[in-house]
Amino acid sequence: MKKICYATIAAAGLLVCASAANAALVFVETDTAKRTEAFNVSGFATLPTGSTVSIGHLDFAGPGSQMVTYTYLGQESGFNDKFYDLLGGHQLRESDPVGTSVSTLVSTIGALNFKFEGDVGKFAVNGGDWDKGTSIGLIGTNMLVGSVVYDYVLGYNDSAGSKKLGDWDDFVIGVSAVPEPETYAMLIVGVGLIGFSLRKQPVR
Repeated sequence: MKKICYATIAAAGLLVCASAANAALVFVETDTAKRTEAFNVSGFATLPTGSTVSIGHLDFAGPGSQMVTYTYLGQESGFNDKFYDLLGGHQLRESDPVGTSVSTLVSTIGALNFKFEGDVGKFAVNGGDWDKGTSIGLIGTNMLVGSVVYDYVLGYNDSAGSKKLGDWDDFVIGVSAVPEPETYAMLIVGVGLIGFSLRKQPVR
């Protein structure tokens, strides 16, 4: 009976670690919109005019510290759009090869500290202000692009005249989070304490 109990605890521990990694990022929908143009970026299925888009911001939900990676996945824009990782001080540009990544250690709960720029000086700040005609849309979750699965894929709308109009393919990024070793250690200690407390209970 105890062997089964310990096996169950171990399996639960693995599930906790896996779910913690997946739950680190959360997209907060603040509005919805309809595409007025088709989403057309190489490597993606075309998302047609009239399809619904969730718009909002991407938050870090923990636990602990996690390495968040932003990957440039392509664009279809008349502007020279950019992505700024404000916490790490990194940039991604349209001139970068598709697949270029930057990473930043994140430990503060709340909106991730990044922004997009379309026309010069027009920004959409994640969790902050969006200049007129700009917005951040959700393209997919746990999404396979090429040979990589991203926790979230986000698209930027740079200049449609309204945050609710456009195609959200002006600058596309994939975002993933990986726990730091000390976060895994905390989870393992927690599971160990659960196992210890169960071990002290009488077997029925």
